[in-house]
Amino acid sequence: MNDTSGGTSVSAVKDQIRVRMAPSPTGYLHIGGARTALFNWLFAKHHNGTFILRIDDTDTARSTDESMHEIYDALKWLGINWDEQYVQSERRKVYDGYVEQLLESGNAYHCYCTPEELEEIRAQAHANKQTRSYDRRHRDLTPEAVARFVAEGRKPTVRIKMPDTPILVEDIVLGSRSIDPDTLEDEVIVRSNGMPNYNLTSIIDDAEMQITHVIRGTEHLNNTPKQIAIANALGLEVPQFAHIPLVLDSGGRKMSKRHHGDLVAVNRYREQGYLPEAVLNFVVRLGWSYDDKQEIFSVDELIEKFDLARVGKSGSVFDIKKLEWLNSHYINQLSVSARTDAVIPFWQEEGLINSTEKRDWLESIVEAVGERLTTFQDIIPQTRYFFTDEFEYEQKAAKKWWGGSEEKRAKTSEILTNLLQILEEVPSFDIETVETAIWKYTDENDIKRVAAMQALRIALTGTSFGPSLFDIVVLLGRDEVLKRIPKAIAHL
Repeated sequence: MNDTSGGTSVSAVKDQIRVRMAPSPTGYLHIGGARTALFNWLFAKHHNGTFILRIDDTDTARSTDESMHEIYDALKWLGINWDEQYVQSERRKVYDGYVEQLLESGNAYHCYCTPEELEEIRAQAHANKQTRSYDRRHRDLTPEAVARFVAEGRKPTVRIKMPDTPILVEDIVLGSRSIDPDTLEDEVIVRSNGMPNYNLTSIIDDAEMQITHVIRGTEHLNNTPKQIAIANALGLEVPQFAHIPLVLDSGGRKMSKRHHGDLVAVNRYREQGYLPEAVLNFVVRLGWSYDDKQEIFSVDELIEKFDLARVGKSGSVFDIKKLEWLNSHYINQLSVSARTDAVIPFWQEEGLINSTEKRDWLESIVEAVGERLTTFQDIIPQTRYFFTDEFEYEQKAAKKWWGGSEEKRAKTSEILTNLLQILEEVPSFDIETVETAIWKYTDENDIKRVAAMQALRIALTGTSFGPSLFDIVVLLGRDEVLKRIPKAIAHL
């Protein structure tokens, strides 16, 4: 047998680019999975090709409809729409036909090893420092041996016969490499329950669906020579491969569900108030770059500029601060009305508003918050006090601005009492009138403006940060302000 090839250069493209994403519905969509989908989608769009979503649900023990629909929802939220869709569990007869072909041609065989025997074989291989964990003992069983195993009630798996010559894997991103056949064992392609496994279904579907390029994470790199071997045994055309780098944390460890929890879940970012444009812009830079200058891209720009030649080989670090910066940028590009639409669900979920609140008042609150939102979820701590006076006074802020001693608190009480009278008597409760009256009081009584402002801010909001104090005063309204100041004085 000659060396077998896993692909050629990207320049050797076919008339129609066809790519796919094949997630397993065993949980939420991982941020790395979102990047794989995005790279495939951009590559297809750039070449006016076809992007296929193929659900790899042959692991029946772990696959769920709930996870499958969560993947659909996450991709749709990101704006990654697919042209064709397939579910592998619905294609069982297709795979069965190819398995029969492999068995009849002698390129695959039944293996009747029990789990206990396999464990013993693995232990022996490990003790002997062998790369293969299966010794091919059932490659050439006699009919008598098969009859004996069947009589014992053993349920066989099906294994592919790996070639005895090197397998050449050519990768658009990583370059070519030759795989030593001694490192490859006869892969199980059908489980004992009759279900085909990933490597078999993946390469069969790639051929049946005329996939031209397989763009996926480097965690699948070890599967590639196995899939090439299966394709060659079946006489199927092999797609071009492009393995993209791992997504790493700041310590260089692969970002995973096990170690990083829902930090890698796409739906987490939707729930916390990130914009899909920000997540897309962030995810595309995990392994791809256009130049050293441009950080922010529109979707149209990404489609125009995306090229696998600009995908790096090294792992990419997941930097949440960069995502937060991008999200803040995109939030600030929205109109006040659009931002209000986006934060209303968060207010409602927190139980802060109902249908009786006036829209113009809500928009005024959002306008006052200005560019302080990193995510839409941030609207809660930034504005809770507009909707309720049930809050605690921040101890650190109160100690600093109200005073830690009895003397200083008495002075604060005096200032707040005077401000209460001023705000009660101002003829008009608008920003200009309120601001003029308060500054007149502080300047005439030699009181530092910041001291009076922060004392009043804490009295009205419980915090020492937020929008302009005069915006807060006017948005709360005279009645609410006159109710909250005495409450703060009593607390001193």
